[in-house]
Amino acid sequence: MAEITKNPNDHGKKPGEHAHEPHEHDSQVAFERKDVNVFQITAFGIGLLLACIVVVFAMWAMFDFFFHREDAKNADNPNALMMNQRPSKPPEPRLQAEPRVELKDMRADEDAILSSYGWLDPNKGTVRIPIELAIDMVAKKGLPSKPSPTGLDNDGFRMIPEDSSGGKTLEKISQ
Repeated sequence: MAEITKNPNDHGKKPGEHAHEPHEHDSQVAFERKDVNVFQITAFGIGLLLACIVVVFAMWAMFDFFFHREDAKNADNPNALMMNQRPSKPPEPRLQAEPRVELKDMRADEDAILSSYGWLDPNKGTVRIPIELAIDMVAKKGLPSKPSPTGLDNDGFRMIPEDSSGGKTLEKISQ
């Protein structure tokens, strides 16, 4: 253990005085002479490295032993089913061979359907029209609306809640 050290700047001065001269050697000041044992740290590092190398080779030998043991076990009786089976196509759904080309074709087909006329059900007289024409027709005609059942009870009016009226305001429903 180190001895108790005194302030090396003190040099017997009174409190408040500062020593500006170079430090002289004081026989009462002691420092730790033995901080680290370099030999022990180096020996530990080398031992750790050697232990890692031994473990790696031991694992390699163990896996080699297991491989040869299983190979010897299975040498006499190969699995006949595995030997007779040939590689076949994987089950559905399979991965796409050309995904970009297939996506391009799919979008072209969808665009053709959305921008052309055609029969959906000739027996019922249902047809398909281009989407731009359908949007224009809906914008001119409007969407069909169903009258509110609450509007029928109050002669075409419905209740609209408002803060000032406590929810008792009536509004005419346009049809």
